[in-house]
Amino acid sequence: MPEPVTFRPRGSQILAWVAIGVCALGLVFVALIDGVASLVAWGWPIALVAWLAWALYVRPHVQISEGFIEIANVFRTHRVPWGDVADVDSRYALTVRTTGGRSIRAWAAPAPGARQALATHREEVSRTPGEGDTRRPSDAEGTPSGDATALVRRTLDQYRRSGGDTTPGGTVTTLNVGVVAVTAVLGAASVLALALPHG
Repeated sequence: MPEPVTFRPRGSQILAWVAIGVCALGLVFVALIDGVASLVAWGWPIALVAWLAWALYVRPHVQISEGFIEIANVFRTHRVPWGDVADVDSRYALTVRTTGGRSIRAWAAPAPGARQALATHREEVSRTPGEGDTRRPSDAEGTPSGDATALVRRTLDQYRRSGGDTTPGGTVTTLNVGVVAVTAVLGAASVLALALPHG
């Protein structure tokens, strides 16, 4: 695989950017109508909402590369070498199980809700990789979990067929320190801004 492939569901991305745009307009509106003092008072909660939209629905992703799969969730990022992947599932979300028994779920690839699952047709699942008895609505084409899981399964199968390194272990999990810090600062500032009296 010459270039890494990054998966993000389009639907949640669109909604998140709309929310961020609305927040930006809200900040401009507050500054123009009520002045800088009100912006300082009310800007923090609005900025927090915009930040959470980005952190929850824009930043998380699944990246497929030649040597590993990277699952970037809200507060943690997991890098799993293909040799350490024992199984791939989609029951609640794209889930990668390592040879050491860890289950890593991808925030960016959730399974469909109950209503969408009930409306899923057999043919939407039949074309996806996997055994017929184990495939479920979360494997269906057009769902975040189904599309991401199919991509991961195909890449894993290709990796194994090409004789890639199958040495277990090597999975690395890192804390997204920047995301945690900004969330904490904006959260504290928002609570303080809402708690203070406003004239």
